[in-house]
Amino acid sequence: MIHAFVSIHDEVVIGKHCKIEDGAKLFNGVTIGDDVFVGPEVCFTNDRNPALRDGTFKPTSTVVRNGVTIGAGARLLAGIIVGEKAVIGMGAVVLENVPNGELWAGVPARKIR
Repeated sequence: MIHAFVSIHDEVVIGKHCKIEDGAKLFNGVTIGDDVFVGPEVCFTNDRNPALRDGTFKPTSTVVRNGVTIGAGARLLAGIIVGEKAVIGMGAVVLENVPNGELWAGVPARKIR
């Protein structure tokens, strides 16, 4: 289910039975697995060097595995992998890979449990 005001770019892959809440932004290079919840206003980036203006931009891939929950307002850096059944807390800024089944929160996000 995709709610209102969600931005999904051309090269985004979304699995089965996902719920993408209002205002989420999924830019080129994002792959979402099955049974994923993306909260309102979540933003996936796709460029680790946004100031680069030489015309060679290529999206950096970000992968969200099956069963992940991402809380409202979270931000995810381009190029990371969020492992199966991981949980990202509301407002977290995720700058590195999140292993399977872990709960991460904070700015920058870190393992809570």
